[in-house]
Amino acid sequence: MKKLVGIILAGTLLCHGDEFLDDAMERYDFASWAGTTNAAYVSAVPMMDVPTISLPTNGMSTFAKFMSDSEYQEKDLLIFSPSNKIQLLEIKMCFATNVLSAQTALMQHFADIPLVRQYSVTNGLAGDRCYCLTLSNGFSCVEFTRNNVFVDIATYTNSLSAFDIAVQLDAAILNASTNAPGR
Repeated sequence: MKKLVGIILAGTLLCHGDEFLDDAMERYDFASWAGTTNAAYVSAVPMMDVPTISLPTNGMSTFAKFMSDSEYQEKDLLIFSPSNKIQLLEIKMCFATNVLSAQTALMQHFADIPLVRQYSVTNGLAGDRCYCLTLSNGFSCVEFTRNNVFVDIATYTNSLSAFDIAVQLDAAILNASTNAPGR
């Protein structure tokens, strides 16, 4: 019986998956900005490591992972406090095959998370399209796309700024987007 309930629930979620994505696209007015960018890009950004130069990794425990499928390659970086192993930061960088796929990944991300609050548009902070959410408990996140890359930054402490990290990651992605390979 448990297995049957699980199968029914999974089927229901799969059936509603497109509905949730459609809802997210409508809430964030996806049709009005899909496929648009703020700069002319020379090429798609190849998968790169999460730049850690400005991140507080000294003395911190870090964990990196890589995932890949036919449409996306993803790199994740998790940073934990050294004393109590509490997660302080998570950065996900999803490298898509093109701009529209990266922007659709952003919408899929919004469709996959519970709708507690709508994220605020913060275009101009980072990327071609940028959203943020900040809560009083120290949690903040910035979601943005730049060229063919979707970035999800979540901080779980007031001592780290998702906004500062977004600006720095965006600069690295923009540099890779506007410079011809081999330069």
